[in-house]
Amino acid sequence: MKKLIVVVNDLERSGNSSLARAISHHLKTEEVKHLLVTSNEMDMTDTFPGDFWDLEDQFDLSQLIAAIDRHDAVVLDVHTGAARNWADFCEAEDLENLLAEIDAEMTVVVPNTRTERCNEEICDIAELFSDQADYVVAHMPSDGRNDVKWKASPAEKALRYLGASVITVPAVSEEFRTALDNADLDLPEALNDPASLPRFAEVQATQWLERVGSELASANERLVPDSAGSVALDY
Repeated sequence: MKKLIVVVNDLERSGNSSLARAISHHLKTEEVKHLLVTSNEMDMTDTFPGDFWDLEDQFDLSQLIAAIDRHDAVVLDVHTGAARNWADFCEAEDLENLLAEIDAEMTVVVPNTRTERCNEEICDIAELFSDQADYVVAHMPSDGRNDVKWKASPAEKALRYLGASVITVPAVSEEFRTALDNADLDLPEALNDPASLPRFAEVQATQWLERVGSELASANERLVPDSAGSVALDY
């Protein structure tokens, strides 16, 4: 069964873009033919390896069907503020049943920034998509000083009820941060094409992606389609 993997959290700087690119890299290592999609037109630089979908205007169902038809998985990075747009599209197109007809299923990946506001956002996402999807909660890096309680919180209960897998995304090392600063790049930009980075930054990016991949592997049931390994990536 094919996968439509939707990375979504409406909070600013929640890590959607970095996580979507890390998932794309993980699928590449799993030899999954997939497409990375952004809904933020600002991402469409020369190094971005995927497509742009305008979820706020002129997005057509045929784009989604064509992408799933050509690939075993599609990773959609939903930009901040567009969660409702995607949910409205899913409802209007009866996406759950449509995906079932074309032998595909949706996985919603939710970055968790460990704040009260984020817990509220996660509850909203659980309500928006309910049992239309599988779920992965990705606990994002923090310094641990101001983290709010996750276990037994309403957000944790909602996602546990929906059968979510839980992963922990490792922090970026100080060496990697320095390498990014020296290259004048943010993390998502660096992850667009790690092989094009200066050697030291490339090594740091590769090591971080490997650590994230180890976490993502524990959620492979929700991220990797049944046909994984049959066709190599074409980018």
